[in-house]
Amino acid sequence: MEDTVDSAVQVEKVSLWRATREIFRDSRSTWKNVLNECPASWRTIRSGMSWCCLLLIINGAFWLFGGLLFASLEGWHESRYKCGALRIRRFFIEELWEQSAILPEDEWRELARQRLIDFEDQLHEAFSAGLTSYTGKRTWGFWDAVAFSMTTVSTIGYGHIVPVTWLGRMITIGYSTFGIPLFLILLAESGLLLTRILKLTWVYIVRFGATPSGKRIYHSKIINCLLRLIHNTINKIFEQGKSKRLVGPLFETFQGIYNNAINSVNTSKTFSVDDQFDISALVAIGLLFLYILWGSILFFLSEDWSPLEAFYFVYITLTTIGFGDYVPQHPLALLTSVVYIIFGLALTGLCLNTIQGELLRKSDNVRSKLCALFGLQLNCNEIVNLGCSASETFVLSETSFPSEPVPLPSEIPLLPEETEPIQLETTEIEKKDQ
Repeated sequence: MEDTVDSAVQVEKVSLWRATREIFRDSRSTWKNVLNECPASWRTIRSGMSWCCLLLIINGAFWLFGGLLFASLEGWHESRYKCGALRIRRFFIEELWEQSAILPEDEWRELARQRLIDFEDQLHEAFSAGLTSYTGKRTWGFWDAVAFSMTTVSTIGYGHIVPVTWLGRMITIGYSTFGIPLFLILLAESGLLLTRILKLTWVYIVRFGATPSGKRIYHSKIINCLLRLIHNTINKIFEQGKSKRLVGPLFETFQGIYNNAINSVNTSKTFSVDDQFDISALVAIGLLFLYILWGSILFFLSEDWSPLEAFYFVYITLTTIGFGDYVPQHPLALLTSVVYIIFGLALTGLCLNTIQGELLRKSDNVRSKLCALFGLQLNCNEIVNLGCSASETFVLSETSFPSEPVPLPSEIPLLPEETEPIQLETTEIEKKDQ
């Protein structure tokens, strides 16, 4: 009996190992077939990676320069007032201790009162200069200044450290004037590269699904039951929402977006690996959610945050809201994730533009239904007669016009070139639309 159980377990282990080996073999062969099928796209991706790395090096050098500049300027200002406050506090304690054994009680109290007033004046002066901390840790260290430079040119702007001198503020304006366009170039190129990578990845997933290992995975009972459960739940929510009187058109719009996403996934048409981020809004939401979830796991492991706090921080960062209520404890944690943040900013912009475009296309239908529900009217264009003919002119002053009469537009002779109609060449995009 025990030999039979051991043999069954051994057969199961062999079958699992064989299935894993088949998956690895099919995935490798699929990747080779995709590279042979799309050689130009792969060369474009590799050149895009090289160009993005060069732009990242240029931006990194610019951030290091900004860190050196702001750490020198704002750090000197911080050290000046912070050291003054710390020096007065140290002398205050030492002098009181030395004079306590010499002076009478009344004189000692008067000395302590005067030294305390001096310390309060120094603290007030430092606070007026913009300092908010008197601990031993510097606010404007080098890496803190580099993180400030990066968040400034990326328009995230956490605001946990800010320049307090007028010279520092003016330098920030000039620094961001050149740094923001440089960063936007990196962001645009990263978006194009990310789009091609995502499209080539989708081609790989579709091609892998046609292999025996892919069919075995995609058509497994667990995945089919899970997808069917999610699909039925979403349709049930849409059907319940459509029965509502006021929010019914909105749920109908969301159901249309969901159906378009399902149809785009199930389509069998040709797929173009290009720079156009033409995915459905629902797929964009899911892709953005997975990317934010990945970053949340990274910051949850590196920072003393809860999973919800990490997810909130990543979302606030990638949408460039940048409240600054949650910031990594060490600026190096933010700088080491700069590649994640750059591609995240590009992906967030592409996904939000896709969602915005989808909602704008559906908004006309929703607006017409809501206006019909409330008895409103759309597109009420009216022609108003201003009460003056085309030949009338308005004389503002005698010096406003030249002495010679100005001919009316109908009296101006047409040039020979203007008598013939202008033929415009139809672009390739317009030909496709036609």
